[in-house]
This record gives sequence, C-alpha cells and structure tokens, in this order.
Amino acid sequence: MSGPIKKGQIDQAPTPQNTPASAAGSYMPKADAPSIPSTIDEKNELLKGMLANNPHLLASIQAKLGQLVGTDSGYVEGLSKKVKRNLYGLKSLQEKQYKVEAEFQAELLELERKFQLLYEPIFEQRKKYVTGELEPSEEEIENGKSILEAEEDNEEDEEEEDDKEEENAETEDKGVPYFWLTAMQNLPPIADMISERDGEVLEHLINVRMDYIDKPGFKLIFEFTKNDFFKNKELVKTYYYQKELGYTGEFVYDHAEGDDIEWVDNAHNVTVSIELRKQRNKHTKQVRTIEKTTPTYSFFNFFTPPVMPGSNGDDDEGFEDVDEELEESLQNDYSVGELIKEKLIPRAVDWFTGHALQYEAEFAGEEDEEEDYDDEDGEDEDDDDEANDDDDDDDDDDEEDDTKQKPECKQQ
Repeated sequence: MSGPIKKGQIDQAPTPQNTPASAAGSYMPKADAPSIPSTIDEKNELLKGMLANNPHLLASIQAKLGQLVGTDSGYVEGLSKKVKRNLYGLKSLQEKQYKVEAEFQAELLELERKFQLLYEPIFEQRKKYVTGELEPSEEEIENGKSILEAEEDNEEDEEEEDDKEEENAETEDKGVPYFWLTAMQNLPPIADMISERDGEVLEHLINVRMDYIDKPGFKLIFEFTKNDFFKNKELVKTYYYQKELGYTGEFVYDHAEGDDIEWVDNAHNVTVSIELRKQRNKHTKQVRTIEKTTPTYSFFNFFTPPVMPGSNGDDDEGFEDVDEELEESLQNDYSVGELIKEKLIPRAVDWFTGHALQYEAEFAGEEDEEEDYDDEDGEDEDDDDEANDDDDDDDDDDEEDDTKQKPECKQQ
C-alpha cells in the first residue's frame, strides 16, 4: 500500500492504476471509468467534440496549417547528390516541354483565327436570313426542312404545316423575328440574366458575332437595329488573357472590358429602376420632384464587368483581401463570355428551335446514368461484401451451435 502524499511528491499520488482496491472502496467515491475510443470513428467524434468546444484551439490549428501550405517539405534537400542531378535534368526537360506547349497554343490560336475567317461569310449570310435582307435558296430550304423534321420527328404533321404555311404566307414577317432573343432565352445561364424589360430591348438584336483581337483574347459584338433605348449600333465586350500561359499550358483569363451604353434617358435604361420623390423647400415651401435611380437586375450589366482590385493601378496588396463574392462574379462573367463564344454563336439556330437544349439534357442524362451505374456497382460490391459477411456470421453461428450440441449428445 502506498504511503501518504508528501509535499513535492505529487507524481506518487494515488491514480486509478496504482490505487489499491481497498482504498478505492473506502475513501474514494465510485465513478464511471472514462470510455477509451476503440475505433477510428469514435476517435474522430472525440476530436470533433474537442475542437467544437475549444474554438481557440481550432483557430490555432487552422493558422498553423495555413502556414504549412506551400512550404517545402525538405524531401528534395534530403536526396542524394546523384538523384538531385537527375532531378535537375527532369526540370530542364519540363522547361523545354513548356516552350513546346507555348508554341502549340500559339499555333492553335492562329488556326482558330484562320477558321474564324471561314466562318464569317456563313455567319454574315445567317444575319441576312434573320433580318430578311436575303432569302434562302430552294435547295437550302429543302435541305434545312429535312434536317429539322428529322430532329423534331414531326413527319406526321407535314401536310398540316404545309397548309398553314400557305394560309399565313401573306402575313409572315420578314426574316426570323426575335431570333437572337429566343435563342438566348433557351440557353439556361443566359436566360437567367434576362429580365422582362430586357426582352423589349433584345427584340432589336439582329446579330451576335465573335472576333479575335491582336492580343491574346476575343471580343463579342452585339448588333442592334435603331431603337428607342440607346444610341449604340453595336455593344462590344472584350476578354483579355494573360501574356503567360497557366500551369496547365493554356491561356489564363485576365480581365474584361465592355462598351459604355448611351441610354436615351433613365426611363429607357433597363439597368436601373426609377423612384420619383417629392421634396419640399423648408424656406419657400416649394415642392419639387426628383428621380432616384437604383441599379437593378439586367442582362445589359454584362457590359459592365466586375473589376479586380489592382487592375486600375492599385497596390498589389489589394489582391490579398479579394472576397469570395468578387472572385465568383469574375468567374461567372468569364463563363458567360465563353458560353456565348462556344455555344450560342456557332449553334444559334439549334438554340432558337430548342434542339440544343434537348441535346444538353440528353447529354447530362447520360452522365447521370454513368454515375448511377458506378454507384450501383459500388453498392453491389458492398452488398456482396455484407452478404458474404452475413454468410460468414451464419456459418460461425452454426459452428457455435454444433459445438454446443455435441457435449449434450455425449451427456445423453
């Protein structure tokens, strides 16, 4: 039995390990022994509870981990001299690879420019068909009709449509009214940007085209007929890439610039809402009405892109405090530009008819089916494992039953 506790000998004080059972039963109150986590899940839950109850500890750990991000682990320094020489050679080869990638991207950009010149006369003719300035040939009409019927699978209604076409031939509008407005409203991310007031303006949109600029980048040109909303004949949005390629060997988005829209007046400016307020002069008691404009939701905000701090000559330190909302806005702005460039312009007819939307839905459905199959396979494997485990347990139970019955048989 251990002796009394003396000053300076705290380490010899009774503990659950060295306290005699008789002493514990005499003067120590009984208490439940602390449960020791036996599985990884229990240890994780215990750790989560400790961090949740101690926010200062959590903040300290996060700060420490933040300091470790991007730091050298020291692994390379620990390599032998010969291995380091080989590693240096690998880095040199990778540098040569970067140069080849840069040449590839430059050649690819020139190839895109070359084919863009081949697209331009086709898109210009499309514009004339949309505006009614030019009518397609009979051969083009028959070819396009057969393609559209195959896509929509509406051969049964062919005669009825022909009759309707003859009846409405005299009252038809020129070209294809609201072509670009309808196409944009069928392209989901862009459709979400269009307000009801925007629709009245976009009815005057007659063409959307793309062109490459001298610097790495491209511009989107929106052409309008004369209208009562703004004086611009064209609205241009230009996207610029960084001079240096990114780590993946591709051009990296830098910033965008949009044209200033010359609105006729605030009443026709769809990017603001107007509130009329009356003010009374304290001295003369004269009443006047003023307009208060408030920015509102509109597609035409697309031409006023978000600006990253530092792009206007601010200190570089500003980049450290960029909030997530601004970064998301920049990413969304660039994504919309790429969407117009890669999907809307080259497939405008399919977005107008809705066939592109159907294709997108089918493509998304195929991806979901593939994911479902993967999940099912995983679940089947898990189910098989569980079934095997159950079978093993049943076998074990049977063996235990057999062992229990054998002695009984011997006793009988």
